[in-house]
Amino acid sequence: MDNLDLGLKPVAGASLASPLDLAGAAKAAQSGQGAEIEKAARDFESVLLHRLFEEMRRTIPESGLLESSVNDQVQGMFWMYMAQEVAAKGGIGLAKELARQFRRLIDAAAQAAPPKVEAKL
Repeated sequence: MDNLDLGLKPVAGASLASPLDLAGAAKAAQSGQGAEIEKAARDFESVLLHRLFEEMRRTIPESGLLESSVNDQVQGMFWMYMAQEVAAKGGIGLAKELARQFRRLIDAAAQAAPPKVEAKL
């Protein structure tokens, strides 16, 4: 259990005798993780779009003209990069909604945190 990291940080200016301020830590984490939340949401949307594009590609009948294993790899890479670009440019709006929901969950966790209790020695 020595390596357990809960991601909680002490509040700036808090003494070592006082417990962690979970609400303050959640707000600090929220502001520091904004870019990470956005990236995770875009990455998820990219993966979803890639799967969607791959399934759409499978509906196209094979002509036999350019069919080879190398062509399949190149096309797979093309669709992967296409999905990443579509997601980076706004995609289908899923990343924006996911990021909004993540922030809502973080806010709810911050408000549900127990109140800060000062330790008196």
